[in-house]
Amino acid sequence: MTVLITRPKHDLITRYLCVWSEEILAIARAHYITVYDLEGEKANRKNLESYIKNRPPSFVFLNGHGNAEVVTGHDNEPLVDINSRLPEVIVYARSCDAGQVLGSALIKNGTQAFIGYRRKFICGYTPEKMWKPLEDPIARLFLVPSNLIVSTLLKGHSVQDAHARSKEEMYKNFKKMISSKATYEERYSARWLWSNLNNQVLLGEGGAKI
Repeated sequence: MTVLITRPKHDLITRYLCVWSEEILAIARAHYITVYDLEGEKANRKNLESYIKNRPPSFVFLNGHGNAEVVTGHDNEPLVDINSRLPEVIVYARSCDAGQVLGSALIKNGTQAFIGYRRKFICGYTPEKMWKPLEDPIARLFLVPSNLIVSTLLKGHSVQDAHARSKEEMYKNFKKMISSKATYEERYSARWLWSNLNNQVLLGEGGAKI
């Protein structure tokens, strides 16, 4: 079993995704899963295509900016687009809008299953914690549920299980964020988590496992 993860970190949001993905690396290695970690400048198209061709992974976890047809890497270089072929793998794109067109295109081109977002993937954050992302209580409400997709897959569960568990965690956090005990920052950010919850989609074979 092998996992390929892209972790650009050239701006605020990609740095948050990069740092919060370290938990995933630790889980994978604890389960003796081989990890191809394309961090920072390594998150480029040449490296990704080389791994796909020569050392095909079981699972591809994409972090980065994007749109309906593209997910990008370092300095917003396009990594995966509607013409890309990631055959017989599971893909999770933690990126904006990729669930609109890209996911379906990848499935058509042979990808086994895809999880992504039909609209923007939004990660709230606390400005005072922007240099310490792991200590950011607002970011935690967004990134723990999205990390749950990957950790569930790494522990041998199906894509459908991963998708469902993530949405359940988002809903639990959302209820906390609109409760009477919520902080102003939590209430303000709740609408963004609700958007992630409603726009996370699963395409392809829900029963697929890594």
